[in-house]
Amino acid sequence: MLLIDGDVQSSLFDEYIYHESLVLPGLISGASSPEKVFLCGGGEGATLREILRCKTVESVIKCDIDQEAIQMYMEELPEWHQGSFFDPRVTLIHMDARKLLEEQNDHAFDGIYTDLTEPVNGGPSQMLYSKEFFSICKNKLNENGFLVVQGSLLRTSTYEMHASIIKTMQEVFPIVRSYSVYVPSFDTCWGFAFASFNTDPFLLNPKEIDLRIQQRLAGKTRFYDGIAHQQIFSLGKDLREKIAQAGSIITDTHPFSLKKKGDL
Repeated sequence: MLLIDGDVQSSLFDEYIYHESLVLPGLISGASSPEKVFLCGGGEGATLREILRCKTVESVIKCDIDQEAIQMYMEELPEWHQGSFFDPRVTLIHMDARKLLEEQNDHAFDGIYTDLTEPVNGGPSQMLYSKEFFSICKNKLNENGFLVVQGSLLRTSTYEMHASIIKTMQEVFPIVRSYSVYVPSFDTCWGFAFASFNTDPFLLNPKEIDLRIQQRLAGKTRFYDGIAHQQIFSLGKDLREKIAQAGSIITDTHPFSLKKKGDL
């Protein structure tokens, strides 16, 4: 198990639930398979592992600001990354992900993932949840591209951050979907956000999902399939209403701030 500042980040027992849910809907939902992917964060390498399962992926830029932590994960968490750091398709860069993404060619990527820490006040991820950052992402995606964001824990009593992320992404992308999965080690449902120009993952049926998994992915999934896809994108009415009513637009000048542990 990986803990940072006393909080569970990932457990070998069930990390596959989180990482398959974060990554695979993006790879599967589009009409065509991605070739070029940009990953912000995803420290321990499991998010990268899942991206590399896509047979058509030719290159992944993984940007993580904490080089010391990455070196530790490489050495101590091989069950998570399973060698993904050393795949020849991967370019590993240690710097601020927003700055690096800004430097990339426009419309260069088929998919962008952000697997980041929460926007703690003054923390390194705070400026990677704003309307301005999502606009940068939009400009770096091609017309069939997608963005997937780690969107905080999600239950009816703690939905403010997720609601704000969704509202902010809706300012930038025409299609935005919340989805969620229960992760036992977190003892809560965890939220994600999917955005694109022309793809709505909610409209895909289980048979089509299963067919695309067979065609696009190497190896077998442990959690994700057509029925699981349908489940994670089907939030309850109470939660959908709270997400629609709560939250505010996140900007560089008005960032979302977690002031202390437990604010979520």
